[in-house]
Amino acid sequence: MRKTRIYLESSSIMMMGPDQDPIRQAITKEFFRMTAEKSEEYELFISPVAIEELEAGSEEQKFVSELFLATFDYTELASNDESENLAKIYVAEGVMSQVHFNDLRHVAYAVVSRCDYVVTWNMRHLANERTFRRINTVNHFENYGKIYLTTPEFFTGGTIDEK
Repeated sequence: MRKTRIYLESSSIMMMGPDQDPIRQAITKEFFRMTAEKSEEYELFISPVAIEELEAGSEEQKFVSELFLATFDYTELASNDESENLAKIYVAEGVMSQVHFNDLRHVAYAVVSRCDYVVTWNMRHLANERTFRRINTVNHFENYGKIYLTTPEFFTGGTIDEK
């Protein structure tokens, strides 16, 4: 059986840093615990966009992110023109404005890499019905598959296993 492919948008990793919402942080920890425990079911991916955004953080945030990334298995996607071009198509088609180009780059890398989900805490711009609908309309016309945009809570059901 094919593993569920999950793309990690940078906010899902940054949530492990200092001064984050403790409830979202606990849900995120549970998400990563669950996907590690069920590694036969889930495969995790990050892109050059996520790496760029993590490296742009404060020294403390970069340190925490690097430590956290070392605790689980993931595949780092290579930079590629197909993903970058798809992000430009999203802008041209009005999915979001150029101001949110990096958000669209995240989605494009996930789509081109045949991921099933983008996991993010960015609900304002990504994990919402409007963006989901617009992204998948463009994907349909550009001959790409459907992508789901969601939060870690979708996978955990909001529960936190205190193991």
